[in-house]
Amino acid sequence: MRVRSFRVRRSAAVGEYKLSEVFDGLETSSALIKVFGSKGQMTKVMKHLKLRVERGDSGLWLDRATGTVCIGSKHLTSAKNDFLYLDVIHVLVHVRQFLEGKELYDQAFEYVDRPTELEAYRTTVAEAKRIGMEESEILRYLRMDAADDSELGKLMEKIGVRVRR
Repeated sequence: MRVRSFRVRRSAAVGEYKLSEVFDGLETSSALIKVFGSKGQMTKVMKHLKLRVERGDSGLWLDRATGTVCIGSKHLTSAKNDFLYLDVIHVLVHVRQFLEGKELYDQAFEYVDRPTELEAYRTTVAEAKRIGMEESEILRYLRMDAADDSELGKLMEKIGVRVRR
């Protein structure tokens, strides 16, 4: 694990928690301080942020109706720590966007063209590079969210990820 302070309470049962009860150590993330503009603003948001653990293998997402972060119980118990950390970075970009009133799931755009997704992926990939993830690991992380190789290629091109040959 490259982010030493990040800890995950993998034993969290289905139910609702404060985000910090399941994901600990986020207050030291320079990426999140940048996302929210200051440590004070980040702390203010994180203090009230809820996490709902649901049955199933879904990843991490933001419930746009309630502003609650959600995660599938299988993903919580089995995902690599680095990938969970990046998932949290990604979804917290969406939290900020949600608080700013942006349309997160604008159906006028394909998933890989949606401005809110592109911002979240750019932030996440920058953090992955900062913590020292290799390109092959970043590609594996991005592949989890892509429906197929065509969509993955389009996403990589849009966010400026290049695979060395």
